[in-house]
Amino acid sequence: MAKGRSREYGRLEAMLAETGLSIPPMPADAEERLKEREDACFSTRAFKESPVNLRHYVRKAIAGVSPDYILVARVGQGTGPCAMHYFLVQGPLQVFLQLACGSRAGQDRATLLLNECFSLVHELVAAMPHVLRTGRLSGSGRLTVVASDRTESFWEMAGAGERAGQAARPAGVKTHDARTPRQVLEAAVRWCRGEGPSA
Repeated sequence: MAKGRSREYGRLEAMLAETGLSIPPMPADAEERLKEREDACFSTRAFKESPVNLRHYVRKAIAGVSPDYILVARVGQGTGPCAMHYFLVQGPLQVFLQLACGSRAGQDRATLLLNECFSLVHELVAAMPHVLRTGRLSGSGRLTVVASDRTESFWEMAGAGERAGQAARPAGVKTHDARTPRQVLEAAVRWCRGEGPSA
């Protein structure tokens, strides 16, 4: 095991590898801070609410009351199929993925979609320094991306001090909708590159 690396991080890597998933973007200190908080639920901070309640996490981040953290979890929802959850709150970037793991028949397609979405999140993380340097977003603003196949997917950018007006659809901010989780991530990546709308 690498120096400073937690056993839990190794378990997360094994869980993802078992299902054919790549490692999503992780903050620099994740290898030493990540803990398995519940079965198949890894996070750099303690939490009280299940990741299934995506809106809870989105509301907290948009309101500016969430510290930076990473959460990766594979959680079932009652009798339905499990979902992979990936939440990254890091400075002005807030990414929330919630995608079905897929049944046996649809597992290959679900794994492909999850890996494509993780790849797009890698692009978002890599683009953030450019976004901040060019002033498209201030360090005290935020870029929020919600990509889910279980609830509404959207992305939005907000300047400093702009707050949420309602649960997952804040008022007074620039919101851009797309139909699928991948489309919403692609649109956010295009905006970060300066290829999308600035209004």
